[in-house]
Amino acid sequence: MELKKKKKSDFSAISINRIVAGRFREYSKKVGPSHTDTLESMMDFFEGAKISPKNKYLMNYMGSEHRLSKRLDYLEELLRNREKNSSIPKIHDMLKKVFDFAEQEEKNSQKDLELQQRMYERSLKRDIVTQYDNYMLKENWNNERKRVLKLLDRITLEKPRFGKSYHKIEIEESDLEVLRQDLSQEL
Repeated sequence: MELKKKKKSDFSAISINRIVAGRFREYSKKVGPSHTDTLESMMDFFEGAKISPKNKYLMNYMGSEHRLSKRLDYLEELLRNREKNSSIPKIHDMLKKVFDFAEQEEKNSQKDLELQQRMYERSLKRDIVTQYDNYMLKENWNNERKRVLKLLDRITLEKPRFGKSYHKIEIEESDLEVLRQDLSQEL
């Protein structure tokens, strides 16, 4: 009979608010087999970690640390998703191709200019009209022709209410000055 008495423990009644008691029962089911075991494990935790629920600074620190950790995890996941789904690497590759193409075109145009310069120098030494000279004359004529056509496109017919009709050229002063200088130069 003495064994039976030792196994039994004395219980004490504690008055707890009904809402808090309900919360504790739900929590106790998750943590331990009995309410006593749950309370004991909670008290061991607080005593071992030297945490007091009345210490507001410590509780605020723990809460803010938990929130900060959750936010950082969320930001990390956002960055990883953005890295996977972003078009930045694609844009980088496309821009690299464009710049490489532009660099290659610049090299090609430089080679063409050097070739034209050499051909021009040869034609000067011989004092004859070469195929290159003929080509350059045609190019210059085409460029001048385009310039004149562009100028003619700026001419409009003005019809005032009184008086004769006249033509008006819409050209900026700087363009007109450049045109005058080009025409005044001798070949």
